[in-house]
Amino acid sequence: SSGINAEYGVESKFYRKGTRKDIALHHRSHHPLETKIQTARNFYSTAEQSSSSAELLEQSFEIVDRLLVANGYENPREFVKRRTPRKPTNKTETRVCLKLPYVSETVSCEIRKFIVRKSLPIDLVCTPGIKLRSVLCSSRPEDKPSCSRDVCKICRGLQAEEMEKKKVGEEEKKKKKKK
Repeated sequence: SSGINAEYGVESKFYRKGTRKDIALHHRSHHPLETKIQTARNFYSTAEQSSSSAELLEQSFEIVDRLLVANGYENPREFVKRRTPRKPTNKTETRVCLKLPYVSETVSCEIRKFIVRKSLPIDLVCTPGIKLRSVLCSSRPEDKPSCSRDVCKICRGLQAEEMEKKKVGEEEKKKKKKK
C-alpha cells in the first residue's frame, strides 16, 4: 500500500489484498524444496522493493511472515536463508539432463546424493507429477483406443465398431439430405 506523508513524501509498503484465506505455496505441497525456497524469497524480495523506509520494511516483512507461517513454514526468515547444495560444474564437461517426475523431497534428495556420490555428469530436473484427479476426471477420454501390442483383437474390434458407426451415421445424414 502507499500513502503520502507530509514530512517524507510518498511512503509505500508490501500490501496483500484482504482475502478469506492466506494461500501461498504450502510447505507440504508437491513441489521441490528449491521451488518453495525461491517462492518465499520472492515474497521477501517484493516486500523489500515495495517498502520506502526501514519501519515500513519491517511491517512488510511481518506481513510475509504471517503469510508463510499460515502456510506451514515454521521460521520463514530462516527458511529463505537455506542453501541447496550445488556442486560447481566444469564448463567443458558435457552434462545430461535427467527429467523425472517429482515423488517426494526424500526421493529427490536421495537421487541427487547418488549422482554426487558417483560423480555422474547429470543434472536432475524434477517435474510436477501427474495428479490422480487429472487421470480419473479427464474431460476428454482417449479419442482412439489403442494398445502397445501390434496384434490386438480387442482394439481392432473396437476400431471396426467405430468405423461401422461412422459409416451408419454418414448414410443416415445422406438419407436426411435427400428428403
